[in-house]
Amino acid sequence: MSKVFICAAIPDELATREEGAVAVATAIEAGDERRARAKFHWQFLEHYPAAQDCAYKFIVCEDKPGIPRPALDSWDAEYMQENRWDEESASFVPVETESDPMNVTFDKLAPEVQNAVMVKFDTCENIT
Repeated sequence: MSKVFICAAIPDELATREEGAVAVATAIEAGDERRARAKFHWQFLEHYPAAQDCAYKFIVCEDKPGIPRPALDSWDAEYMQENRWDEESASFVPVETESDPMNVTFDKLAPEVQNAVMVKFDTCENIT
């Protein structure tokens, strides 16, 4: 019975800097992790033949419920920008986005600052 595995190829810094290599991911079906790893290496080099000259870290993990994964049998560079490998859980996790310091929740402001906003803008509408 086939299982779905998430596979990623992450280039080292030198390959990224000099060759413009980017991290890519895909999901493949295989009987076990060993077969998934072999299938992934073969498909990766077939799809990216120039990658033979670069150093890559290959990560393969079984798909689990709740884990984001790329589409089956398609190469996805965005997936690697939106997710990162977590050694502790041995799975991919979403990248935490940094909050914008310019976005402030009105109710969390000090009362004096809330008053200043009300005086300046005459309302707190459109202020989150």
